[in-house]
Amino acid sequence: MAIGISPRPGPDDPDGPSSLQFSYGPNRTIDANYYSFAYTRLQEQDWAEVFVHAKKKHAEAVVGWMGYWFQASSFRNLDAGWVPGMAYLTLDSDFDAAGVKPNLALTMGAWWPKFGTFDKYDTYTLGRFRQLGEQLQLTIPFSADLSATLTQGFGTGRDGSFNLLAPPPYQAKVGLDLIHYENLTLAYDDVFEIGLHYNMQWTRDPNLFQTPVAGKAYSDAKQASLTTVGGEAAVHVPVAGSLWVSPSYLRVRNGWALGEAGVEIMHAISAENIATNYLGWSGSLADSTGSGSMFNLGFLYENTLSSLLGRPRGSVTPEVTLNVFGLFTDITLDLPAGSVITQDHMGQFKYGADVEVQALDWLSVMLRWDEVNYNISHPGYIFSAITPRLTFSSHFLSGESIYIQYSRYRYGDAMLLAGRWPWGTPLVAGSDIIQGGPYSGQKPDMDVVKLQANVTF
Repeated sequence: MAIGISPRPGPDDPDGPSSLQFSYGPNRTIDANYYSFAYTRLQEQDWAEVFVHAKKKHAEAVVGWMGYWFQASSFRNLDAGWVPGMAYLTLDSDFDAAGVKPNLALTMGAWWPKFGTFDKYDTYTLGRFRQLGEQLQLTIPFSADLSATLTQGFGTGRDGSFNLLAPPPYQAKVGLDLIHYENLTLAYDDVFEIGLHYNMQWTRDPNLFQTPVAGKAYSDAKQASLTTVGGEAAVHVPVAGSLWVSPSYLRVRNGWALGEAGVEIMHAISAENIATNYLGWSGSLADSTGSGSMFNLGFLYENTLSSLLGRPRGSVTPEVTLNVFGLFTDITLDLPAGSVITQDHMGQFKYGADVEVQALDWLSVMLRWDEVNYNISHPGYIFSAITPRLTFSSHFLSGESIYIQYSRYRYGDAMLLAGRWPWGTPLVAGSDIIQGGPYSGQKPDMDVVKLQANVTF
């Protein structure tokens, strides 16, 4: 439960006196949209998932149900749930090869392989693949401490348009985007892990492009692609702490044609979402085709009091944990001649730090600071938040907690409700929109109070 608090005049008398209002937090906060670079995870939404595993040696079958927007306390949101969301089967085998015993695992079905996971912002620097397809994974243990894992995957994202006004089964058209990815990871005990990554998404399905609209015909869609290269490295050093770094480079061409399925990366659910959020695509080919490139860099440093004292984690009370983190992207837009978008290059950078004190087994206190620079070239596109949090935990399952937090925001002059894209053109489409309603053009709420419960088991 997130409550935005601010004194404002009523929408029926915008020039009248102000009084205290309490709003549904995501309506008037900037960082609650999961599919936006502005997302900080401070105001994450309700979500649940349940997986059923049937497993024995060398075989595992999984079915997962998941959804968001708990509907007992709100209107019915037909987009919110998937039943089931995932179903897949993994078969694996150990074999001998010159004294080494590799493991070969083959997975088939619908699931979300992921690389470059950035928990602090709940996004991916390399990609999460919402796919129906296969994955082959070879793990070679060179010794008890050193191993290498080679992963290859190929799948499809089923794209389409959902139209409740059409005759049953309501799906006006269905096509597919093709995805393949390769990853090589080398790991040494708990000391370091280094990975190299590549993936590509493209389409060859004419069912999605039957109408030969100028610039958006099948011949144009065949030129569409999303390519990602990058890597990640994690190192853990006693006393010095842990460092994770992940650079990546994305290249998108005709992102409008790659739909709402496939590769989730950098707070975007798909290549079309990348085109919308970062590359100026708003429905007009005269302004942008959703083409361009992004260089991204994520980092996270963590250390604890127990590590500084040379003791096992969790053996010290009170325990103190420090995190310093950030995510940067450098964006280049490939714009057609005559585009109304005047800025073809933009940098975005968000960063922060938090300190958490586990005072008792069941009680901890955290203080977090975030700053998001939405357009480095324009100082008005910036906001920050300071967030204290009180957490009550138990150890009945494995990760249950209830916490109370308060966030105080500070906004730059250009961070307005339903304002403008970070590159300066009006907001007309896409998922990176800040809703405003009758308060469009005004500052978002500066104060947000939140209650949340988390449990994993």
